[in-house]
Amino acid sequence: MNEPAPPPGHLTQLLQRWHAGESGSLDQLVSDVYPELHAMASRYMRGGRGSTVQATMLVHDLYLRLLKQERANFPNRRAFFGFASGVMRHILIDHIRSARAEKRGAGRQRVPLTEDLQLVDASPAFLLDLDAALDELAAFDPRKAELVQLCVFLGCGRSEAAELLDISLATAKRDFRLARVWLSQRLRLEPPVEE
Repeated sequence: MNEPAPPPGHLTQLLQRWHAGESGSLDQLVSDVYPELHAMASRYMRGGRGSTVQATMLVHDLYLRLLKQERANFPNRRAFFGFASGVMRHILIDHIRSARAEKRGAGRQRVPLTEDLQLVDASPAFLLDLDAALDELAAFDPRKAELVQLCVFLGCGRSEAAELLDISLATAKRDFRLARVWLSQRLRLEPPVEE
């Protein structure tokens, strides 16, 4: 049986209490968001992203990094989940870099980014290229890069990402489509098929 979802603003209140140094607030925060983070990581890993990292490990590493933040100031849900998606992205990239045995790009096929940005070529080399491309995209359009990061590395749908970014679903869809085209060009992939 599923437990009831916390009331709106509950996460923001926990983040503020943790920032203020309230004892036990980080543990409560992690307890409350663990199922959501684990589900997001599981959705991401279920796509066969070319890594032996497990969803549980991703969430536990995120928790360890939160412990090192020493009362970080995440003013709202968006900031927290933005941080979480970035941490998961970097954990995966670090894991790939340390475990990679093949030469960069060896045997990679040119494949399109699908409508939901399920990356068909999820080899370690491709994820490293995607990581670099997202850094480039963030340099001139941080919102689009954050949108892609939330969708790809945290497994958010566009409506969920739009909510986290506090933008309309139409804007999220448009930004996502533009980011997908830019990434396809940057990564020299087949152009995405228009809907």
